[in-house]
Amino acid sequence: MNGFYENTGFVNKRNRKQILILDVDDIGGKTYLGAGTEFNIPLFEPLIIDSLSEVYLDNFISYNSNISNDTANSAFVLKINEFNMNTNVASASGTTQNAIFKSLVIPNEHSNVTNNQSMVIQKAKKFNYVCDVNPRKISSISGKITNLKGGPMFHGSGTSDKYTYALTGIDSGNITGGTGLFPIEVGAQIISITGGGASSSSISGTFLATHFSTSTTLHFSSNSEITITKGGNTTNIIFTMSNPSVTYQISNGSSLNLNLLLITNPGRFIAEFSINSRE
Repeated sequence: MNGFYENTGFVNKRNRKQILILDVDDIGGKTYLGAGTEFNIPLFEPLIIDSLSEVYLDNFISYNSNISNDTANSAFVLKINEFNMNTNVASASGTTQNAIFKSLVIPNEHSNVTNNQSMVIQKAKKFNYVCDVNPRKISSISGKITNLKGGPMFHGSGTSDKYTYALTGIDSGNITGGTGLFPIEVGAQIISITGGGASSSSISGTFLATHFSTSTTLHFSSNSEITITKGGNTTNIIFTMSNPSVTYQISNGSSLNLNLLLITNPGRFIAEFSINSRE
């Protein structure tokens, strides 16, 4: 029966396995990942599948994805339009059911925000079956990646955030706020960052972890690119929040935060698929 799907044209008898690398990022202000919207990436060369084949996910790595701090972010949901994923689902949550139908679920191993700004291996075990694919020529790969609720899986929960930051080198105890304002909760919304040479005062953003007044690193995302001057700047850095409208201040000065450094990298994921002929 498999022969019914065979390509009647040229068939490469020697090559029964092909490797497909899918590399998606938010470089250049794209929002494929931060907004959880559909991507469409052209292949360097067309992928020609000349016989009925099986697709497997060999490995999956991410950069600056959300941490698995709640059930929604406990797994990635990857949909590839060119792959006929016949995934069915029975879920008590209608939102989850709609998000993962005909998609691939990949457990999120990014459990600690200190792994931001570095690569996280999400899936290293070989040969996870994805689907069968009939003979065809593929020139581009399209789809989207979200969390289990269909929301963003990178740069926090805001659908306009494109950048993930780590502001490190803060002197311990140098973050101040009003009484009862600590800890800063994960998911707290930022509406402006001023001082310290910050390049943008009107932004939207999200704190990506819970922080205390003694924290020496702050992890947050934003919808626009910012810069903050290294230690020795005399202007205090102020984060203005919404709901409630409060501020947090990092005191600066000639002898404070001498190792201050703002680190940023785009969101990114790389998935490696193997496509094996069923002959």
